[in-house]
Amino acid sequence: MQELLDLPDANIIGFHLSDTLTEDDYDGFVSELQSQLEAHTTTRVFLEIEDVDGWEPEEQWEELGLDIRHVQDLDKVAVVGDDVWEPLMDKVELLFPMSQIQSYDSDDREEALEWIRGDMDVPGIGPGSVPDPQAGAQDEDDE
Repeated sequence: MQELLDLPDANIIGFHLSDTLTEDDYDGFVSELQSQLEAHTTTRVFLEIEDVDGWEPEEQWEELGLDIRHVQDLDKVAVVGDDVWEPLMDKVELLFPMSQIQSYDSDDREEALEWIRGDMDVPGIGPGSVPDPQAGAQDEDDE
């Protein structure tokens, strides 16, 4: 099962994943993530994992990937859960190849939220973002 978490941060999208992940879960996950990526310069992903025991159809989840245009727009991914099994973390790393990924125990949820809200390494908007060093540079060259 996949549920969208209600997080107050504009550029952080959160999902609660549990039980067996289905094709409907996959469609919802991808749709919500794509919408978030299109709406923000940079996006962060917060994944709460609880007793995920597999995914169906397995091939679809194994091929889960983002449109290459948006991979660089994800700078941090926090994975929260007890006993997050290695195959799932491998999928998270494949899904977000250019992102910093940290995992936390369920008891450390607040620490995970603090980390994901921390400074961004890329220019953008949102909590902790830094100004784009190239913004306005062209205007200075024209003078």
